Amino acid sequence: MESTPPSDIRLAVAVEAILAGLGALRVALRDPRARVPVIKPDGSPVTAGDLAVQMAVCTILAKRTPDWSVIGEEGEASLTGPGSDDILARALDAVRTSMGSEAHPDPARFLKTQSTIGGSTWWTVDPIDGTKGFRSARHYALCLALIENQRATVGVLSCPTLAMGQDLLEVGSDAQFGTIYCALKGQGAWKFQPDEGMRFLPERAIRIRRPPNGSPSWRVCDSIEGGSRAERMRGIMSATGLNWNSVSLDSQCKYALVAEGVADCFMRVPGSRGAEKVWDHAPGAVVAEEAGSVVCDLVGNPLVFAGESLDQNVGTLACDSEIASTIRDAAALKLGQPAKQR
Repeated sequence: MESTPPSDIRLAVAVEAILAGLGALRVALRDPRARVPVIKPDGSPVTAGDLAVQMAVCTILAKRTPDWSVIGEEGEASLTGPGSDDILARALDAVRTSMGSEAHPDPARFLKTQSTIGGSTWWTVDPIDGTKGFRSARHYALCLALIENQRATVGVLSCPTLAMGQDLLEVGSDAQFGTIYCALKGQGAWKFQPDEGMRFLPERAIRIRRPPNGSPSWRVCDSIEGGSRAERMRGIMSATGLNWNSVSLDSQCKYALVAEGVADCFMRVPGSRGAEKVWDHAPGAVVAEEAGSVVCDLVGNPLVFAGESLDQNVGTLACDSEIASTIRDAAALKLGQPAKQR
């Protein structure tokens, strides 16, 4: 089934920006060093690919929506440490090559002058969510969302390793274009395969259709890295009494799999590092919810995007409506939190 996406400038700008980021990444990947990381002060990796995507995305956003601020994962801290000058130089070259005359005279300003939230409407970008997956030839995603009055209203995920028409649990080659998912609050969600040179949302795109779950076992997205949060997730699922199995992958591609009906649940249990970051969830949350999934926190409250962190929520949850209440009740019990009355 095909459906024409609504004519909405917010959605068009978001898709144009993500396509610019994807174009910069494809140029960056011509250099095999594009995946080689520098370690930021917080211990997380950043690559030339991350920097190139954020600079390209922010260039478009600054041109099309200059009055809206942008909160991105990468900032001045990404430009410190041994090797940072080298990856920045390669990222700048990728942006200028891919964008040509549309490139900003100083694309690095979108890293050096990290915005603060101003007003009720702002963008949040995670240039490469799943940097470890990007480095290791696994799944990763380019992510952008628009926040309006503390709610995510537009979400776009570029998933270079999710190939349309193929098994989405397999890792496709990011030498191809992968799949782009986009959604507009209250209007629906779509997916399409970008073509080289495409800059805008196509006039016709495939609407996501969630198939009925015909399996006796519910599929739950898990992290490849594992760790204590993964163990707590398994504890919650074990307490539900549901028959389930895990699907391990990186990044907000998990939200895409839930949106597709390939997976049935993705949750993030609160950890020791504080609340979840807005850029790690806002884009995928809109896509999954508009595709028909239940999206909330682990005790049933709506996600509140009031700043960089979701500190008004208890983790996150995106899942099939049939099992949402069961998972929320089990999570509330396990976490010692009161479940929202329904």
